[in-house]
Amino acid sequence: MSRPIALVFTILYCVCAAMPIAAQTEVPEGMVQIPAGKFWMGRNHAVDNDADDNMPRAWRDDRPANNIYLDAFYLDKYEVTNTEYARFVEVTGGKGGKVPWHWLHGKVPEGDEKQAVSNVTWFEADAYCKWAGKRLPTEAEWEKAARSGLDRKTYSWGDAEGVELAVSRNRAAAVGSYPPNGYGLYDIIGNVIEWTSDWYERGYYAFMPKRNPQGPETGLYKSVRGGGWVEGRGTKLANYYRNFSDPELRSSTIGFRCAR
Repeated sequence: MSRPIALVFTILYCVCAAMPIAAQTEVPEGMVQIPAGKFWMGRNHAVDNDADDNMPRAWRDDRPANNIYLDAFYLDKYEVTNTEYARFVEVTGGKGGKVPWHWLHGKVPEGDEKQAVSNVTWFEADAYCKWAGKRLPTEAEWEKAARSGLDRKTYSWGDAEGVELAVSRNRAAAVGSYPPNGYGLYDIIGNVIEWTSDWYERGYYAFMPKRNPQGPETGLYKSVRGGGWVEGRGTKLANYYRNFSDPELRSSTIGFRCAR
């Protein structure tokens, strides 16, 4: 090999070696890359109710805010659809997950092929993601993706209430029904609430790791994120809003998307 050519290869090698691993690989089909870096996770402002003790769950589980570092990762552009989930059930013979109870005769209702799947347990969502070569996102990953670089903003689109995204529906919509956020993620707020991989702990933010937090080691409930179609408007649509659910629960308001 001549010296000029060898020099070119040496330069290219050095450049590639200096790039983050996620930047060296092609973005998987149907996913978007969420860049590495820090963001403020949680609610960074006080509200009047913080001083009250009369709230059902005392919505203070989103404080204190933490400056969290996350490695780069990929997240599905859309929530998993009925059609995609039906394929999973078919291929696995129902071993990884059951047909949602509201599918008459065990088939996707006509016209609902692109609707975000719901009535799946956490275990079924986890099994689907693994079957697809992916995983459920952590709670921290979900929030960073929802914020789409708009650090410390209330909603995925900024601080404005966004009435057009907060209209209550009577069911989940087809994926892509709401505009994408700054990272190109659709329906991150306003369609189905989404399962995450984390166990839920109300006081977790007080002691959470500041680098790639994975949630508590054990728990009774799994964290769910994102204001769903039943939420309407306001606090439950906020980036920082936390909720939880029994991992065995099937709900028409809860679905999921996968990460890698």
